[in-house]
Amino acid sequence: MSRLMQDLVGQTLSGRYRLISRLSTGGMGEVYRSHDVLLDRSVAVKVLHPSLAHDPELVERFKDEARAAARLTHPNIVAVYDWGSTDDQTYYMVMEYVAGNDLRDVLVARSSLEPAQAADIMAAVCDALAAAHAGGLVHRDVKPENILIARDGTVKVADFGIAVVADADRTGPGGGIQGTLRYLSPEQAQGFEASWASDVWASGAVLSELLTGLPPSHGAGADLLARRAEEQPVAPSRLAPQVPSQLDEIVLKACALDPSRRFEDASYMAHALKRISVRSLPDAPSLDSLVAELTGEINITAARGPRTRRRRKGRIRRFLWGLLKLMLLLVVLAVVALGGARAAPFLFGPATVEVPEVTGLRLAVAAQRADVLGLEARIAERRRVPSTPRNRVIAQSPSGGSVKEGTVVSLVVSAGPPLKQVPPLVGKSRSAAERSLERAGLVVGRTSERYSSEKAGAVAVQIPAGGLLELGDEVALVISKGPRPREVPAIAGLDIDKAAKQVKAAGFVVTLSKDYSEEVAKGKAAETRPAGPLPAGSEVELVLSLGPRFEVLDMPDVRGLSAAEAVASLESSGLRGRTVDSCGGGGVVADTDPIAGTPVRENDVVALFLC
Repeated sequence: MSRLMQDLVGQTLSGRYRLISRLSTGGMGEVYRSHDVLLDRSVAVKVLHPSLAHDPELVERFKDEARAAARLTHPNIVAVYDWGSTDDQTYYMVMEYVAGNDLRDVLVARSSLEPAQAADIMAAVCDALAAAHAGGLVHRDVKPENILIARDGTVKVADFGIAVVADADRTGPGGGIQGTLRYLSPEQAQGFEASWASDVWASGAVLSELLTGLPPSHGAGADLLARRAEEQPVAPSRLAPQVPSQLDEIVLKACALDPSRRFEDASYMAHALKRISVRSLPDAPSLDSLVAELTGEINITAARGPRTRRRRKGRIRRFLWGLLKLMLLLVVLAVVALGGARAAPFLFGPATVEVPEVTGLRLAVAAQRADVLGLEARIAERRRVPSTPRNRVIAQSPSGGSVKEGTVVSLVVSAGPPLKQVPPLVGKSRSAAERSLERAGLVVGRTSERYSSEKAGAVAVQIPAGGLLELGDEVALVISKGPRPREVPAIAGLDIDKAAKQVKAAGFVVTLSKDYSEEVAKGKAAETRPAGPLPAGSEVELVLSLGPRFEVLDMPDVRGLSAAEAVASLESSGLRGRTVDSCGGGGVVADTDPIAGTPVRENDVVALFLC
């Protein structure tokens, strides 16, 4: 039996992470609720299955992506804190512990969600993916099991850094994570590498499932992969008529077969979902109510608008109040029988309560306070107010005094800060982009660099590229490093025309020059200056060989000549002579270096040894 099939609860990994309880088990390993004894905090520890941990190449890829995931900081991403291994080669990753449930649990319990809930969840997921993509990390395995909802309603995307293991296990020989194939994009089904566009496709597939209760498609193995590569996406409203047409459009665009026809990146999909949620979708219970339904905990989040739900605590209170009334009824009947009927109306009248002050509170807390007193909190208006977070109560009516139980307390609730138009920034310098955002009431968010057709230092990509954001929201920038350098073709020895064509085809501007070359024959292309790599469009000098600067000669025999005669003879051949006294006096050449008959180059110096 492998280590992962045993109960590791109670063990401490690397002397620091004590495993408290097992949270889940999957094809890649097991997740434990744990305690970091060094920092005294709760964490989640995922222990890799030995079949994966014993593959050195896979472990190395896992480590690289874990490091990349640890650099991600975003409110909708489960943070990666640490990675390590023990002496017995148990590999593990330490992550943020999120108290709540995953989206699969919610779907099992609810089948489908209301459109506004689905839009809010997937907008948060797309925000998380956009941040990861900007950092160069692709998730690869977006699915309900990797989307968590915390008890306060916060959406968190998990398994960045582990998704690379899932991808390899799924697509490699013997891969067995069959459930993940449901959310495999068409290009992945055809064997291509996952990209940010694949994450967008999977997000659209999950959104469709939240709206309809049905996964993207059924089947398994090669049949599912073949269908996925060819089937056009289906509008959710065909499966669930209550789905608004605006959400149909988002799903169809996200799940387009051609990646180039999908949203330009995840931030565009997030923006589309937020815009529709604010402008078009009917109000629905907030996301923390989904977790409360699963855990049995009291739901303290107010339902929106006329669809307010009574909380379990309120139901218990009313049950007890009804029981008390029944007991009082028995007392009244006894009183009436004795001539005290005047007391009955007093006993059965609705209770009078004091209206609580809820202005400035979060909507969930305000609704709870009203509900506990038997009042109904109802949203009368949503209004955008600077410096006021979304779902804060701005005003209430009545604002105080005594009212009867069951009275409606109308709330004016913040819809968030005012919306601001995102200015176009591509092509501007970073400083100019910052000034434009400041004037628009927005700020620079995450920045990264990459090669692009824009000049170095200019904004190559902005996320989002346009639309509306709330006052103070961030816009991510990708700064251009200029065109990506290209290799200059090797052309030495080619005909000059052929060499010029190759250099031009590589994207460079050709200029011609001539120079001597000791290695390349006269009339051939000798070299390029500079040699590269260079940005596309750079000017490259193509050098035409003039052949060697000096001719190759045979060393003449000047032995026996006087020094003056020998020097004259050498100079007439294009060589230079230098005399060396080797016998303590004398003027006749006894020997030379190089010796007679050997090859020498024009203008070479020949040593003349005199005796």
